[in-house]
Amino acid sequence: MMEMKRVIVVGAGIIGLVLARELARGGIPVTVYDSKAHVADKTAKASGIFSKEGLAKIAIKYDRAIVNELNGAVIFAGGESMRVGAKTTKAYVLDRGIFAECCADEARAAGTDIVMGRRLTRDDIVQLAKDNDNVVVGADGVVSTVASAIGFPPIKEYVLTYKAEYRDAAVPDLHKVGLFFSKKIARRFFGWTVPYSKSKLEVGIGISSLSRGNSSAAFNAFAKTPYMQEALGGASKVAGYASMIPLEWRRRTVMGNVLLVGDAAGQVKATTGGGVVFGASCARIAADAIVAAFRKGRPLAAYEKAWRREHELDLRLHRIAHSYYSMLGDRGFSAMIKLSKVMGIDSFLGTYGDMDRPTLIIRRFFLRGISE
Repeated sequence: MMEMKRVIVVGAGIIGLVLARELARGGIPVTVYDSKAHVADKTAKASGIFSKEGLAKIAIKYDRAIVNELNGAVIFAGGESMRVGAKTTKAYVLDRGIFAECCADEARAAGTDIVMGRRLTRDDIVQLAKDNDNVVVGADGVVSTVASAIGFPPIKEYVLTYKAEYRDAAVPDLHKVGLFFSKKIARRFFGWTVPYSKSKLEVGIGISSLSRGNSSAAFNAFAKTPYMQEALGGASKVAGYASMIPLEWRRRTVMGNVLLVGDAAGQVKATTGGGVVFGASCARIAADAIVAAFRKGRPLAAYEKAWRREHELDLRLHRIAHSYYSMLGDRGFSAMIKLSKVMGIDSFLGTYGDMDRPTLIIRRFFLRGISE
């Protein structure tokens, strides 16, 4: 049995800070390290869409980070479109920098020591992991130094994204995101628009790393499409960001006294690239496993079993859905949208859809069928 005394979390992103908060609340000494000067730095690289239900599960006070409310989406492909909408707010657009500050505030209030501007090297991590008094957690994103230093199995496919923010845009719908599928432009992923306000719009695109393409070039092609020209004709670009998102989870997320959570573990929805809700849930599971290891001497490997039992099926269904829509050409996607509207799937998703849990959508679908 390892005699563990402290936890080192590498990465002061949302997932790392949620994990640290839970550990500190459990009375476990925890220090978070990050090379950034401030927790809000570089957060604008990712979109700030979060489901209302998912945020409730994360249990961070996020009110001051709200930018906009969303009630649905408009899906475009092959000349066809489908609106999916609800009567109530289903998701929020958050300022991710402010949300990260909210997470840091709660982690510090619980007793977490957060050290910013301190980069842990591969050698630092290896040395920390050699000390059995430590538990090291990699919450350091998709290009995880912890994962590479310790030798975790690699992630083989990523989404390469590029997003930009525009002012004075012609926002088509203040409360709906736009999703654009085109095999020619967004290879194995999609383009998107996210309304921040009546005149501020986020535009982004993702392509698979397997396509060997360039996300910036794909973005430029997307911005030249007629729909985007109409939205951005008189707009001015504020800022642009490139990033990476994992499209699969690692085969192992625990090795000895080292754990991975969030993007570092690949705990991300392959359909949309969203990872905060799953990652935060897995962070809670990791915290429970670490507390049990400290207090009762239980193996840290319990984390691996627990998060997979809770979330692997949903992640697998997201991956299957991603593989399916990645195979469709524009004609195939257009036909699928037509069929979906005939079958009333747009209405069903507006009422019963869940952004994070496809297993819940399936259960609701069959329960609805039985009840009707």
